[in-house]
Amino acid sequence: MVRTLRLSALFWLALMGFAASAQAAPALKETVPAITVTGRATTEIVPDIAILSLAVMTERSTAEAAAAQNAKAAQVVVDDLKSQGIAEKDIKTDSVTLMPVYDEQHDGSGRVTKRVLRGYQARNGLTIRIHAIDKAGMIASRLVDKGANEFQGISFDSDHKEDAYDRLRGEAVKDALRQAKAYVAPLGLHLGRVLEISPAGSPMPRPYFKAAAMLGRSEAADIPVQPGTLPLDVQVQVTWELVQ
Repeated sequence: MVRTLRLSALFWLALMGFAASAQAAPALKETVPAITVTGRATTEIVPDIAILSLAVMTERSTAEAAAAQNAKAAQVVVDDLKSQGIAEKDIKTDSVTLMPVYDEQHDGSGRVTKRVLRGYQARNGLTIRIHAIDKAGMIASRLVDKGANEFQGISFDSDHKEDAYDRLRGEAVKDALRQAKAYVAPLGLHLGRVLEISPAGSPMPRPYFKAAAMLGRSEAADIPVQPGTLPLDVQVQVTWELVQ
């Protein structure tokens, strides 16, 4: 039993020593001649998804009345979306708030001298993904008519974006290889093993259309929607060993 414990202890000490030496060992690219190049590839794709951001907001004299009325109004909007064929998975409640609203009085310098509770404001924020972009403006204006009185804007996305990114990753690596060869050829050197590949930079944000913050029902005309294109940008950093 004692021998077994000793062997076990020696095993764990050896394992810990190996792990410590591995952590202390420098990266291979720091111990051999190497070159690091950043490759890049870009493209633009046509979006096929419109994302509406809107909210239903209600103000009443009591918190209970505001919350109850706003919940009903938000449900009307959700039910209308479903009646238009929008899948439940494409309708997301992203915020629910309830807060007091005050009327304020100010002095000559603009400082608040008195606050009087006016009531309570309830708000339900929604994000809707629409796969038929040509219907996005009509749906947005219809939702305003149904009670969505805060419209925050439209952004765009694509179901095929990841496929496009995969293609760009390969093109970015090819671009890095082209550059690396151009650098080392005049020196009579060649590229050896690939020592490291890592992403560089980050994808460009989606284009965003900002609409009026508050809309009345009389303003519920079709909102013009021009999705344009989605710019995609991929950068990759590749390190090669240099050989004679």
